[in-house]
Amino acid sequence: MNPIYRDLKNKHVLITGGSNGIGETLTKAFARQCAEITILDRDYQKGLAIAKECQQYPCQVNVYGLDLTDSQALVETLTKIRKEKPVVNVLINNAGYDPRYELLEMSEKDWNDLFQLNVVHYFLTCRELLPDIINAGGGSIIMTSSHLVWIAKPNTIAYNATKAAIVGMVRSLAEAVGKHNIRVNAVAPGWIMTERQLEQWVTPEAKHKTVHQLQCLPLELTPDELVGTYLFLASDTSRAITRQTIVVDAGYAHS
Repeated sequence: MNPIYRDLKNKHVLITGGSNGIGETLTKAFARQCAEITILDRDYQKGLAIAKECQQYPCQVNVYGLDLTDSQALVETLTKIRKEKPVVNVLINNAGYDPRYELLEMSEKDWNDLFQLNVVHYFLTCRELLPDIINAGGGSIIMTSSHLVWIAKPNTIAYNATKAAIVGMVRSLAEAVGKHNIRVNAVAPGWIMTERQLEQWVTPEAKHKTVHQLQCLPLELTPDELVGTYLFLASDTSRAITRQTIVVDAGYAHS
């Protein structure tokens, strides 16, 4: 389904949460583009397995295992990457979590921990990598938001808040770095049937209602449905597009 973007060959793509779910699919997709991919993920062994699988393509996959909520470890790892690897041309801030709570029945620690993963690590990767991207003459930053920013489910108040923060961050950051030929966009997926979603949240009834009643298109959304949007935003094909959040949810959300 997805074209080969010749300008992505040999580009350095860094993906947070690149070992599982959407991130795993993106890692493999950029490997097919013959890019160099760097994964930041706490699931180090899974990352190594993906890197081995990607050896069938003429690409390089680097794996760094760390907890993305550990700010010090994240900054140290990014510093190491800046010294050891090529300049990051495409930064994909993707890792996140979507817990459910009744109303606001969560602790302050739960709230802060969720922001640490879903927002703070996005900020830190941008802060640490932007100087090199600027010096290189430009690049593309893609952040993962969620269509729940618009749907606003009552049991995901904290998650919705983190993903709305990403939309705001994208808009402001795009204004700040556009003069350096850096594009900043977000992808807001719908309910993607990742392995974790299927294990934790999906029921046959909820999936059927989503696909056949709430979405305009009767598609069961998998990570593969997102690949084309991320590749497009990473490629120079979209060089005039910035400050945008593209909702990929088969027409569920109505802004």
